[in-house]
Formats: sequence, structure tokens, C-alpha cells
Amino acid sequence: MKNTRMVILALVVIGAFGYLLFMGMQEGSMYYLEVSEYLKKIDELGDRKVRVNGRVVKESLDFDSKNLVLRFLLMDIKSDDKLSVLYHGSPPDLLGQDGVTAVAEGHFDKSQRVFLANQLLVKCPSKYERKEKGI
Repeated sequence: MKNTRMVILALVVIGAFGYLLFMGMQEGSMYYLEVSEYLKKIDELGDRKVRVNGRVVKESLDFDSKNLVLRFLLMDIKSDDKLSVLYHGSPPDLLGQDGVTAVAEGHFDKSQRVFLANQLLVKCPSKYERKEKGI
């Protein structure tokens, strides 16, 4: 009787751990794409959560401080493709600097034709990166 309880308890614990592991992996695994790659796969991905990397178009930054709504364009690093991004929350400090690249995490809203970001990660501008020899 005691062994049966232990086996049942062990199965419940293993099952719960397996479920949590599966859910964590599913949440943590998402596409990481450049703007041009994302725009090519936008219909295929639907409203699936992704991370999109691109250069912030500084002139497009529009922040409504009263409602904490940020709108801007994310431009592909190698092409002129652009993605309109909408983010609710305070913008990261470095966002308004020249040459800033950002990663927007979220999904595309077809009705608004905008990428709804629930998280923004800003990379340091390229002027802070190590310079090549002779430059």
C-alpha cells in the first residue's frame, strides 16, 4: 500500500515536471528574424509570437507619454524593408539614439497592419562596437 502511494506520487511529480518543462520550452522557443525575413513569412507565421530584429528609424519615433504608447518603424539592416511597430510601455533609454538596432518581441495584428510588441530590447549603437584595424 505504501509503495503504491509512492509510485502514484512519483508519477504525479514527474508528470507535473514534464508539463512545466514542455510549456517552458514552447514559450521560450520562438523565431528570431530580420525584418525582411519576417515580412516574407508574415502570412505563414500568422499571430505566432516572434522576435524581429532591425534598425530603429529615429524620425518615425512617436511616443504618447500620457497613454504610454510608442509607435515607430523597424527597418531591415540590409534592405529598405520596414515594419510598423506598436509598443505599450515606457521606451528604452537608448531608443532615440542614431544607429540603434532593436529586437521587438510580439506578433503581427492584421486588422491594424502593425506589429504589436510586448517587449523591446535595444542593442547598443554600432559606434560602441570594436573598430577594425586601420580604421
